[in-house]
Amino acid sequence: MKKLLLLATLVASYCISAQTPAPGTLYIQNYTPYYVEYHLIKSNLGSPTTGCTPMLEARDATNNLLKLGYTNDPSISIDASYDKNVNNTFAFNAAVPTTPQVGRWVLNSNYAAPYTAPAPVLATFSNFTTWTGIKFGVQDQSGVNAGGYYFMGQFCGTTTVISDLTGNVIPPSMAGATLFTVGGATWVVIF
Repeated sequence: MKKLLLLATLVASYCISAQTPAPGTLYIQNYTPYYVEYHLIKSNLGSPTTGCTPMLEARDATNNLLKLGYTNDPSISIDASYDKNVNNTFAFNAAVPTTPQVGRWVLNSNYAAPYTAPAPVLATFSNFTTWTGIKFGVQDQSGVNAGGYYFMGQFCGTTTVISDLTGNVIPPSMAGATLFTVGGATWVVIF
């Protein structure tokens, strides 16, 4: 209960002190002593009959998972921020410099032909998709897997949003994670 109250206070204070979030932006905050390795999913939930295509999956430049740093102070987070327009994720984010840069977007699970540079087709896909999920694992500071892989978000064809890690095995020094939407922006907080 104490950790939940602390988390609610941190999120509320961050939201109050920050500018109004841009609609469609995805924010990730890591309050743990673990690296977070992840891929992000954007899809068209309005089209379940087509498998929610277009579906985009973020990867780093070598088709691996993105990696967010750790913190040894649980009151300070390591942050990432991703714009609604996926073309903007190819560039360094000066506003949130700890953001792992996306090196390629995989369209509809076609790993053989990822998009590795901004292209008009990605802007089109950005307009039809929303942030729908994150799949992540955690590694200790030596790079050893400590937990995961976890999924938070919404699967195609369902209305249920998996907003926490209930029912998952969570490593020591990590209490959980939550996914929520505020002001049109999506937040993933790992604590």
